[in-house]
Amino acid sequence: MKVLILAAGKGTRLRPITDYIPKPMVPLHGKPLLEWIILHLLSYGIRDYVIAVSYMAEQIENYFGDGSKWNIKITYSYGKTPGGKAGEIWRARNLLAGKENFIVAPGDTICHLQYHDLLAFHKKNAGVATVALSTQYRLEVGLAQVDASHRITNFLEKTNLDRPVSTGTYVLHHSIFSYIEEFNPDSNEVDLPGDIFPVLLSEGLPIYGFIADYAWWDIGKINDYEALVRIPAEQAAHILQGNLIRPNHVVPSGLALQ
Repeated sequence: MKVLILAAGKGTRLRPITDYIPKPMVPLHGKPLLEWIILHLLSYGIRDYVIAVSYMAEQIENYFGDGSKWNIKITYSYGKTPGGKAGEIWRARNLLAGKENFIVAPGDTICHLQYHDLLAFHKKNAGVATVALSTQYRLEVGLAQVDASHRITNFLEKTNLDRPVSTGTYVLHHSIFSYIEEFNPDSNEVDLPGDIFPVLLSEGLPIYGFIADYAWWDIGKINDYEALVRIPAEQAAHILQGNLIRPNHVVPSGLALQ
C-alpha cells in the first residue's frame, strides 16, 4: 500500500512560523510534525510513501531524504505552487501507479486513526473513495436551541458535534484519476471533496464513510500549534506516540519523545 502525504501548502494560518519553515516541518516535542505522521503510518507496517511538496520543498527533502533512516521508501511529487488535494493526487499519479488503491493523508494532522480497519472497510465496500470520519469534534463556539418565540431553551457551550467529520484521510481507487483529469489539473487548482466528490455522487458512484471514535489534532492554526507545544511531555506522549502503542504491539526503537 502506498501513501500520498499532502505537504505542499504554504500554511498561511501558522504565520509567522511558516515564513521560515513549511508547516509539515514545524517542531513538536523533538520531531517535525511530518515525522510523527509517518511514524504513525509506519506502526501499521506501511513503508512506501509519496510526499507532495511545493512550498520550501527542499527543507522536507533534506530532512527525510529517501526514507532509509526509517527503513522506508520516500519519493517526492513536486509542484511550483500547491495544486489542491485532487491536483496533488494528479501530479503524483505516475508515482502512485501499480496499486489498485492508495491512501491520501494530510501533512498537518495528528490522528489516532486505525489504518488496518480503514483499509479493511475500503476493501469490503470496493468503492472509488472512502473518507475517514471521526465522531470526536468539539465545537469552538456555543450552540443555542431557540423556540418559536426566539427564547433560548438550551445552551451548549463548546459541545461535541453530533455528526462525524472528515479528518482529511482518504483511501482512493486508481479510477479517481480519470475524474480529476476532467478538471484540467495541470492548469487549475482542483479540490477532492469540493470538486471531485460531487461529480462521483452525481454519477451514482458510492463514496463510503469510515466512521470511528478516534482522536485527532489539526495543527493548521497558530493557537492549536502553540497549545500542543506547551503541554507537558507526558500528555504530549499520549497524543504524539500514544497511537503507536497498542496491545501486543512493540514500538520501534527511537520513537520516544526527545
